[in-house]
Amino acid sequence: MYKVFLVDDDELILEEMIDRVPWLDNAFEVVGMSTDPAAALGDIIGKAPDVVFCDLKMPGMDGNELIGKIKAAGVDCEFVMLSAYNDFEDVRRFFQGSGFDYILKPVRDVEMQLVLERLNSRLSKLRPQKGYSVGEEEKEEAEEGEPASVFDRIRAYTEEHYAEKLTLDSLAEEFDYSRNYICRLFQKNTGRSLNVYLTDLRMQHAYELLKKPDILIKEVALQTGYSDYYHFFKVFKEKFGFSPKEMRDKEE
Repeated sequence: MYKVFLVDDDELILEEMIDRVPWLDNAFEVVGMSTDPAAALGDIIGKAPDVVFCDLKMPGMDGNELIGKIKAAGVDCEFVMLSAYNDFEDVRRFFQGSGFDYILKPVRDVEMQLVLERLNSRLSKLRPQKGYSVGEEEKEEAEEGEPASVFDRIRAYTEEHYAEKLTLDSLAEEFDYSRNYICRLFQKNTGRSLNVYLTDLRMQHAYELLKKPDILIKEVALQTGYSDYYHFFKVFKEKFGFSPKEMRDKEE
């Protein structure tokens, strides 16, 4: 799993991110958080996370300054900036400092999910072995059944139920394995998190369904697990580089 550190001077925002964001389903683990950027710096250096989510405007030290100090300390990680301000100069400085992505507050679940999927894809290429080691609980589970056959069953189930709301919690309940173990199985066998794997699967089906002109685009979204058309639109365009309508127009 990839380690995440959160920095925001608003404690409520940190708590909301912990509660609402499906970190584990995307193969991430929050290893620390802080409302004080100066204190966060020492923790980040010590814990060496893979990703730092950081507020832009904070008292005492802004996000760009904190990122500069983290980089100067030699911590190799990705940075995602969170901000209620769309200031061009701040954004320019952030990306000049090799920032990964910039999200405006209030953070939409769709936007956060897209960022997490992009992060997972990038990190799995940069650090492909990260997160493969297992703890004692996972070792015991692995001994109870051959991991390859266990994953084959989970993957088959996922491919059959891809349009449903699948999470590590629901799969853990279905197969009686821990969430962490299933998360690691997906990372090890596919190089992707559960959510990235599901997104790729849904997009493959959506692409084929859009070739059928008698099916409405909104119906394609519903059939592939997206009740929110905006979410479907954003994910599809992120995946293929063109919108569902643009693809449909090409097919006609």
